[in-house]
Amino acid sequence: MSTYKHSLAPIVIHAFPHPISALSFDPVSDALWVGSGNGYVSAHHSIQGLRGVCFKAGDLPVLKVVADENSVKAASAGGDGVGSWVKGGMNKWFYNSDNSIMNFATSSTMTALSTSGSELLLINAMTGNLLRQTTIPSIATHLEFSHNILLSGSADGYLRAYDPRTGNLRNGGSESVVKAHYGGIQGLQTTGNFVFTIGMSLRQAHPFPDPLVKVYDLRNMRALPPISFAASPAFINVVPNRSATIAVTSNSGSISIVDASNFGGISNDFSQIENLTSFVTAVAISPTGAYLACGDADGMIHLKSQVEGDEVVPLNGFEGRPVEWANPPEPLPELEWSDSTPLNTIGLPRYKTQLLSAWTPQFNSSKTVSFPPPQKIPVQVLNTMKMNDNVAYAPLPKELRGRRNMVALEKKKLGGRFRSGKSGTGDHELESPLLEYVGNDVPTIYRHVEIEYSKFGVEDFDFEFFNKTEFSGLETHILNSYTNPILQVLHYNLPIRRLAKSHITTDCLREHCLLCELGFVVRMLEDARGTNCQSSNFCKAVGVLAHSKLSNAIDLVDYGREPTELDYAHMIQSFQRFLFDRLVLEGNDLTANPIILKGSSYEGNEQTTVPAPITQLVGIDTKNVVTCFHCKAARSKDNLTHVVDLIYPRTILPNDTVPYSDFPTILRNSILRNMTHKAACTNCGKNFSNFSSRREISTKDLPLTLAVNACVNSEDNFKYWLDHRNQTFLKPQIELHGEVDDMEDPEGAIYQLRAVIVQVATDEHAHLVAIVKVPEAEGNEDEGASPWYIFNDFVVRNVPEQEALSFPGRWKIPAILHFERVDRKNSLDFSQLPDAIDAAILCRDTSISLNRDPDLIKHELLNSAELPTLGTVVAVDAEFVSMQQEETEYRSDGTKKVLRPARLSLARVSCLRGNGPKEGVPFIDDHIHTSEVIVDYLTEFSGIKFGDLDPMRSPHTLTPLKVVYKKLRLLVDRGCIFIGHGLSKDFRIINIFVPPEQVIDTVDLYFIKARQRRLSLRFLSWYLFREVIQTETHDSIEDAHFALKLFKKYNEFEGEGIFDQKLEEIYKEGRQYVMNPRPRRVGKRLQ
Repeated sequence: MSTYKHSLAPIVIHAFPHPISALSFDPVSDALWVGSGNGYVSAHHSIQGLRGVCFKAGDLPVLKVVADENSVKAASAGGDGVGSWVKGGMNKWFYNSDNSIMNFATSSTMTALSTSGSELLLINAMTGNLLRQTTIPSIATHLEFSHNILLSGSADGYLRAYDPRTGNLRNGGSESVVKAHYGGIQGLQTTGNFVFTIGMSLRQAHPFPDPLVKVYDLRNMRALPPISFAASPAFINVVPNRSATIAVTSNSGSISIVDASNFGGISNDFSQIENLTSFVTAVAISPTGAYLACGDADGMIHLKSQVEGDEVVPLNGFEGRPVEWANPPEPLPELEWSDSTPLNTIGLPRYKTQLLSAWTPQFNSSKTVSFPPPQKIPVQVLNTMKMNDNVAYAPLPKELRGRRNMVALEKKKLGGRFRSGKSGTGDHELESPLLEYVGNDVPTIYRHVEIEYSKFGVEDFDFEFFNKTEFSGLETHILNSYTNPILQVLHYNLPIRRLAKSHITTDCLREHCLLCELGFVVRMLEDARGTNCQSSNFCKAVGVLAHSKLSNAIDLVDYGREPTELDYAHMIQSFQRFLFDRLVLEGNDLTANPIILKGSSYEGNEQTTVPAPITQLVGIDTKNVVTCFHCKAARSKDNLTHVVDLIYPRTILPNDTVPYSDFPTILRNSILRNMTHKAACTNCGKNFSNFSSRREISTKDLPLTLAVNACVNSEDNFKYWLDHRNQTFLKPQIELHGEVDDMEDPEGAIYQLRAVIVQVATDEHAHLVAIVKVPEAEGNEDEGASPWYIFNDFVVRNVPEQEALSFPGRWKIPAILHFERVDRKNSLDFSQLPDAIDAAILCRDTSISLNRDPDLIKHELLNSAELPTLGTVVAVDAEFVSMQQEETEYRSDGTKKVLRPARLSLARVSCLRGNGPKEGVPFIDDHIHTSEVIVDYLTEFSGIKFGDLDPMRSPHTLTPLKVVYKKLRLLVDRGCIFIGHGLSKDFRIINIFVPPEQVIDTVDLYFIKARQRRLSLRFLSWYLFREVIQTETHDSIEDAHFALKLFKKYNEFEGEGIFDQKLEEIYKEGRQYVMNPRPRRVGKRLQ
């Protein structure tokens, strides 16, 4: 039974992890004070760890933090002083020493410091003034007050007791010194008459962690029976309210609660920190003993609690003082302003440094536009100038009037970001170097980009300016668009692309299937060929799954509202694990999965179940072997994973140098994961027996695609990736060997790097970028082109291979890597996979409405003889509802800027036969079921009302979005010609790409570029057919029908050779129509 048996949610201190170096619970407030490896001390309130006051204690890791009733005292390791701060963050005093501070202890009146110069300093705890200074025999690495005694643990292994009044050894040195450890004392605690120490012993003249906790009687320094702790004690802490009880903690997170008064007793009160991915660096226990906090090297705090039930107990154990937040700045004085108020009452700010305007010219960047020097005085002014008392006067010539004090700072940019703003002269804006590395600045190509919105909407944004390649980028202004990089990586993984495309041809019954949505995205990226795309349907499915029971597996990021300190690398790694698990689940055929990888272990074995296709490509099927060191009993079990989390070599002590290891070795060790742990052995019955755990997998069974999470969670991890002497840690090709029967497999597997996802971290914003080796671009190396491309959302550029391998600075953090096995590329066989959507879906009724009204069915399904073929004409129109309102910023000059566009979702789509005996008859008229919250039905423009999209209430033909998308996808694949009015926006919101040669948009047919204004469907229908449509609301069948009529009319005019003349008449009539009242309507005819 463990005292601290309840594990609470860990507290993350920093976005970029810094080791936790010191912890201290506040005795009177619900707060935990944390010292970090970057020298900062911060307060975290309640068990949720709400961040409060933060102040800097030094430039190096915080050595120790002590919180009392009114203040917080702290010192940094290797620093030259110790300070005291009020709990609001203001410094009370700071004592500077000539030598580095090694440790300190504080009482109510006195603070004792030990320095690297073998000195003991006693200072006033209230003022920070030095009281006395004495020399001690050895450097004191630990100090603790007990009653009227000051205890020190020294680097020479001795435990000494001092009189704090004099700074000398107690009782003249007799019974005040004892040799506790031979290699130095690493921990010191005291309670009552007991003193506890941990330290280092010597083995073959080398320091070794002592497995014993030494116990001494404080009264005479007599040694008592020690406490054994096999896991090597690293920290000891006194448990409050329990006499002579301590908590012993190891670096690996093992915790044992021991009563020192029970001599020779064995403690069964132990626990283990869960989900510890590094090692423990600091431990503290709350004043009432209710909580135990452990900080680790990854910057996380793990809380253990002994509070029973759902009771919420403050960290200090009682309702103490209210939380003291950071002191706010003093408010500015209020002034009663009038015409007679003197300006000197306002005051001016006081500057301690030179202003920017006073900088010398060498600080001005030559790349930025600066204010030009004053223009020379024109000659015509100088010729008429007269001097009077050193002041020059001249009349202003007529030719210079109206242009005074006006200078041009820079030339007007010609290749703007909006299509409507292009000059049309054929000039292009000069681009800055995209991969220029200057100091720690992020190169242009890696920087965060955002879509800007003009009055014409997002369609006016010039995406071609950012992507001049034939490979499409993905837009960002949608929910969960942080998944864009991994979509690009999977798209250019040809086997996964083939599986996803095949899955959309099956009758998948899941409404929100990520494998289906992935298939739709890769089809869209294939067809677009450089045109920007968006993954809105995929991201929508991710959002729905995140809100379900899987909500803890992935994170949601709302574009434009994400916090600035967001660890995108961790998020995309978690999403990759979640995504592969979903792809395996959704692609698994319980009846019989096809074998797509020839030569695998399950081929020809009828007793072995063939795994899901994704597992055949990326699955790592290992055997986990666990062996007891005591009885040598071994047991094994199968272990299947799809993602490898890198595990880096660890240091034994926090200050040790990180051991060197190359990338293939780290990757192999991360796959095999040789580890040791303690547990009870069921075979020999020994408690706390040492076990070894390892994974075995032959080289033959290593996967075709190796998906790797970089897991760079600390500064030591990142040091491996930094470029060193023009050498990169990551290589373009590596060789891996499996392991069989605890022996390295002599056969090797060659892997090539295919993609890297990195987090680009700047002061303003962090984001993800994919660097991918595009298969379609391979083979052009002889022409000097690189197959590597960077996908920074909708920015796509060709880059050299070095960009994928190099990590020149801390702004570029690796997140995900994908490797492809070279020697198994020709083993794939996709012949058993379907490759075409069943055309019968156009002949089936797909409604899911439970209350459909037969009188409202306006369409007639196709029969098998009417299935579309190449060139079949289809009139189409769609209606939408709003899922998110537009957010607009109005400026002081009256202009406005769109911050977030309205997010629309498909609500109804209608497709009409464009030719044949049933021309104009709808064969698709589906309302779209959505599980998201609808903000506005836009009834005036869409005709959609409340309940129309609800399966329980809708009287219409209601169909899942994925089924409707499949129907449209089938029409595109069969080469249909789509006719409609304003189709570009419709297809954009539907999230499908239709090749331009398959689209006839009547808004472009009836358009004169010189006039700029486009004609509405309503006006064209009135002018050409004298019929009024869209009177009270819109109807997609009606709109598609009139678009088809406009196309037929266009062909009629072209056949007679009068179309241009008619179009001029239409525009002329349009100008009068805008000026004059609308003709009176009778029914649907006009008079």
